[in-house]
Amino acid sequence: MRRTRSSDDKARRNRPVCAGLDWCATLGGTVSARRRLYFSLSLAIALSWPAGPSGARATTPHPAADGLTVLSLNLALGEDVDRIASRVRAIGGEAADVMLLQEVIERPGQPSVAHELAERFGLEAVFRREFTLEDGRGVGLATLGRFPAIDARVFPLKHFDLAFRSRDRTALAVTLDTPAGPLRTYNVHLDTRINSGDRLDQIAPVIDDVTAAPGGAIVAGDFNTNGNLWLFHTIPLPFLGRQGRGLEQFMARHGLQSVFDGGPTHDALRMRLDWVFLKDLHASSRSIHPVDVSDHHALIVSVDGMRR
Repeated sequence: MRRTRSSDDKARRNRPVCAGLDWCATLGGTVSARRRLYFSLSLAIALSWPAGPSGARATTPHPAADGLTVLSLNLALGEDVDRIASRVRAIGGEAADVMLLQEVIERPGQPSVAHELAERFGLEAVFRREFTLEDGRGVGLATLGRFPAIDARVFPLKHFDLAFRSRDRTALAVTLDTPAGPLRTYNVHLDTRINSGDRLDQIAPVIDDVTAAPGGAIVAGDFNTNGNLWLFHTIPLPFLGRQGRGLEQFMARHGLQSVFDGGPTHDALRMRLDWVFLKDLHASSRSIHPVDVSDHHALIVSVDGMRR
């Protein structure tokens, strides 16, 4: 038998749900009034919500006011942007707020690989060419950021005649305007066939700039700290170099602490070539990820301690 609503039922239905609660009564009164209010709020939120490229809800992560995530990777001259982006996503690198990339290709008349990656990840890219290959392709450093770059400078590094495949090395310094204030980043790629003393000479201009100004800084990239002692920049004497230890001690003397205690960052001989150093910042988490788009591994670091 179908039940009909009595006058008491209707009265209960229209009874203010906030009866006795002054703070709640101001939000609606009756159920019908509340429904109108909810509909209006939902419509306003839907109209004001930012949309992605296809009108979908934007899902780009944003860092906390005092923290961010950094990724460093040598791309090994890779040009397959879709494949590189896929591998970065597979290791969670898409959430990085800052990407420091080395051996980035710039093809003649086309955007650099870094600019194409930045477009896919919703980042801004700063690319600077280091040298040009015989086929006309440029090779350089790139810093990608979720924040505007307010300053970008190139530091020429000491040149070494390596007898063959000698390169002009530079460091790329980019200051990013983060929610916690300016953050200085230094992206480096040093020579391979040099010994510890030469390596410290090559990085010296970067360290001078880092220590000249107060505040937090990140120095990361491919330092090429192999374990060889090099004769005439051509003949390796394996396991006599101990370059990583010397670099780590040198950086510590200048207030820069290594994020990683150990672990290989390269496919060959478990070499530790890549580093992330922090000045006046703290790493809350860290991880190293082999990726099949490079012989180098990706380094991902979550950084906090940034304050205005």
